[in-house]
Amino acid sequence: MDRRAARLNRIALTVLGLVLLGAGGAALARALGAWGGGRASEPLLTGQVRRFAADQGWFWPLLAAIAVVLTLFGLYWLVAQGRSHRLPGLNLAPDDADGKTRLSAGAITNVVQDEIEEYPGVNGARARLMGTADRPRLRLNVSYSHRADLAALRTRIGEEAVPRLCAALEHDSLPTVVRLRLVPAKESRTVV
Repeated sequence: MDRRAARLNRIALTVLGLVLLGAGGAALARALGAWGGGRASEPLLTGQVRRFAADQGWFWPLLAAIAVVLTLFGLYWLVAQGRSHRLPGLNLAPDDADGKTRLSAGAITNVVQDEIEEYPGVNGARARLMGTADRPRLRLNVSYSHRADLAALRTRIGEEAVPRLCAALEHDSLPTVVRLRLVPAKESRTVV
């Protein structure tokens, strides 16, 4: 999920959570008699609203239809959260006359990860292929220690690892996002 979608999800969930918290708090306060003991035992729909709902035959079916639409929207949104733009694999020989050679994305990313993890000062690397088979993109998350030379690490990734991957995939270029994360060193304790 990209940052913009994640931010939108956080905002939407926060607003929805606050609205539901407020409605739930008001209902609980009413049930506990915060607005008087008589109101706690009364039905929620009273007076004109109750008569309007009873007189209009379309009111409850419309309310049920709105509830169904909101439920379907919620299910769609939930499924969309699990969906990824992760690429399952690439065809290396896309011409059917030559046959098909399909390489899994896991095999491709494992090679890149293993190479980057051997660089000095790197604690770990995680790579993901995103996008489409015609236009793949690479995401790299690299954790490094304080002993790593950050400029040299960036240079090696940009001038060695990514170009090797481009050559192996027979692509001129491969848009790449590299996230570098400093991992604090573990303290060694001396026991006397």
